[in-house]
Amino acid sequence: MQNKSPILIIISSIVFLILCLVGLIITILYLHQKKQIRFQQEIEKIRANHEKELFKAQLEIQEETLQYISREIHDNVGQFLSLVKLNLNTLDFEDRILANDLVTHSSNLLTRALEDLRDLSKSLSSEIIKNGGLQKAIELQVSHLQKTGKFRVIYDVKGNYNYLSEQNEVILFRILQEAINNIIRHSSAQEIIILLSCIENNIKMYIQDNGKGFDTSVLVNGKNHVTSGINNMVKRAKLINADFAIESNPGQGTKITVTTPLLESWEQ
Repeated sequence: MQNKSPILIIISSIVFLILCLVGLIITILYLHQKKQIRFQQEIEKIRANHEKELFKAQLEIQEETLQYISREIHDNVGQFLSLVKLNLNTLDFEDRILANDLVTHSSNLLTRALEDLRDLSKSLSSEIIKNGGLQKAIELQVSHLQKTGKFRVIYDVKGNYNYLSEQNEVILFRILQEAINNIIRHSSAQEIIILLSCIENNIKMYIQDNGKGFDTSVLVNGKNHVTSGINNMVKRAKLINADFAIESNPGQGTKITVTTPLLESWEQ
């Protein structure tokens, strides 16, 4: 029996060490699992905050879209319809030649109004992104600008365009529309350059005009018609992890650059 005591002690020690090791492994697994749960909760929190910001941005986009529709209908379609009404009110059927000219002119004005409404509808719908992607949407916007006859528009794509997610393309397109809206309303520009540059893992979108430009220090100093539009673009860029940069000086036009990473996405 005395010879077995050392063996029992060794066996007991081994069993104790094994139990300690098992306990240590269980503790490590428990802490790891707890850490994983906490990490997952943080991810869910970040995702929830992102979705909240995205929803807020979508509401802002809807409100801006309604304002944009109102301006377009008032400034363009409303003007054509007012002229049609004036023509019809001044019709003199006794002067058949003049009446025929007024009716023809009114018909042409109505055609222009319908075309503007159709272009407006297409530019505001995200269906064009779904069906044709960002490039097609920009081409439509360029066509709409060229029809106004007020701008020389240069549009180019460098490199092979890699499609972003539909959501990211819509937001990038809305940034473009906001930039163009600012150019139309505030810049007094005659030329607009739009460039998509697809290099490595980034897509860069440039929007440049030769208008009157502005002092970029106003972006820090407060809210006005310039800062509100730019702030909208900055917020939308953040939603898709894009970098936003603006360069401008009085009398030297404005250049906006949006750099969008292809590999970073909230869906991944």
